[in-house]
Amino acid sequence: MGDKHILIVDDEKTLCDLLSEALERVGYRPTACGSVKDAKRVMGMDDFDLVVLDIMMPGESGFDLLRWIRKDREDKVPVMLLTGRSAEEDKLLAFELGADDYVVKPFSLPEFVARVKAVLRRSERDLPQYIDFGQCRIDRAARIVYREGDEVKLRLKEYQVLVTLAESPGVAISRQDLFKAIWGDDSPSGEKTVDVTIHTLRDKVEHDPAEPEYIQTVRGFGYRFAPLHEGTSSKQAD
Repeated sequence: MGDKHILIVDDEKTLCDLLSEALERVGYRPTACGSVKDAKRVMGMDDFDLVVLDIMMPGESGFDLLRWIRKDREDKVPVMLLTGRSAEEDKLLAFELGADDYVVKPFSLPEFVARVKAVLRRSERDLPQYIDFGQCRIDRAARIVYREGDEVKLRLKEYQVLVTLAESPGVAISRQDLFKAIWGDDSPSGEKTVDVTIHTLRDKVEHDPAEPEYIQTVRGFGYRFAPLHEGTSSKQAD
């Protein structure tokens, strides 16, 4: 954990202070900014391991800063968006622009810290851009899944479930953990939603959904993505 440097961008000073204190308690080094303009200035002066970014701010929005980070700077620093907006189209835009996580207010400080740790763990693993399995390819940068070269039309939650499992092949992940990571504790949906999403996802990516080869059920617990077989691969971008 050490001296991970985290930039918090939010015009609510009280929230910045609370988040900063929570991060300091677990050993991180936070820096807070109240506007996109200040964040750009600070990012030009120092390096950060994570940017925590509010969407709705006076002047330029969090989406504007995210575009600047990904397009103008071509920076791969992980970005977590904080917002009071839970609309599906906002989440889709966030992930299309390159966000790594999307946290809807209100949230608890323990949940916030846990999600910060999860984003940092994913970034530290230096995961490949492409994950290939069977006839499918996940393009993590573009957030697109292909099957036999054609794009598979996945809903946002289907994509998130698939990537969460595929990033940790061979690791059993509980329904509860999948639900919390993707739907969030404040979701009115129950854990059965995970099973329904897995069912529709298998229809789209498995050769035989009735006998799934990759998205496997761990009876009484959750799901596991089968380790890649011979002839499949995880590849870095060329």
